[in-house]
Amino acid sequence: MSLIALVLAISTLESTHSPCLRQTRLAELVVQVRSADYRGDRAALARLDAMLADLESGELAEYRDYWRGFARWRRALNGFNESPTPGDLASDLELAVAHFRASLERRPEWIEAKLAMVGCWGSLIFLAGEDADKKKAILADAVPTMRWLGANGRDNPRALWILGGMEFSAPPPYGGDVVKAAATMRRGIELSWREAAGPASPAWVPAWGGPENLMNLAYMYSHVGTPDRSAALAYAEGAVTAVPEWHYVRDVLLPQIEALPAAAAAR
Repeated sequence: MSLIALVLAISTLESTHSPCLRQTRLAELVVQVRSADYRGDRAALARLDAMLADLESGELAEYRDYWRGFARWRRALNGFNESPTPGDLASDLELAVAHFRASLERRPEWIEAKLAMVGCWGSLIFLAGEDADKKKAILADAVPTMRWLGANGRDNPRALWILGGMEFSAPPPYGGDVVKAAATMRRGIELSWREAAGPASPAWVPAWGGPENLMNLAYMYSHVGTPDRSAALAYAEGAVTAVPEWHYVRDVLLPQIEALPAAAAAR
C-alpha cells in the first residue's frame, strides 16, 4: 500500500468513528426501526437489531442498546398479529429485556428502559399461559419495576401507555377498570402533545407514545363488554392519521371496529 493510500485509509477509518457520524448513523437506524415497527416488518426489525449491534455507539451506548431492545420488543408485538403465531415471540422478548438491561447498566434508573421492560414482561406473562412456575419467575423480576413505574411514570406518555394497558387488561384488582384506563391513556396523549410542542430532540431520544395511546383507546372501546363504535373509530382514525403506515391499526384494528354494529354506543 502506498503512503497516500495508507493515509486515506486511516482518514476514512477515523471519520467513520467520529461522534458526528455515529450520531447520524444512529439517527438513521432509529428512524428505520420506528418505520419497520409500524409497518409490521419483523424481518427488518431483526436486521436492524444486528445493524445497531455493529454500530460504534460511543457516548450514545445506552440509546443504541435501548433501540436494539425496542426492535426486538416490537418484533414480538407484531408477531402477535400474525397467523399462525410465530414461535419466536418469547425469545424476542427475552432478548429485548437483555438489551434494556444493558441500557440500564449504562444509565441506571432510566425510565424509558424500565417501562419497556415492563411491557416485555407483560407479554411474557401472557405467553406463559397456565405455567404457574414460569409466571412466578417472571413476576419476581417484574413486580418491583412495575411498582416503581406506577410511582414514577405518571408524567411520561410512554409509561402511561403501559400503565393504561395494565389498568384495562390486567385481572382485578389490578386491572379491568375501563374508566381509569381511559383517563390514563388520555393523559398520555396530552403529555405527548406537550412533548411534541417542546424543543426538538434527536431521533434517538424516545418520543413515541401519542399514537400508541390513541391505538390503545381504540382497542379498548372496541373490546369492552358494550363496545363504543364511534369512540373506537375516532381514536383509531386519529392513530392512523398520525402514522399512515401503521399496519396493525390500518389493516387489522380499523376493519374490526368498522365491522361492529353501528348501534354500538357508549354506556
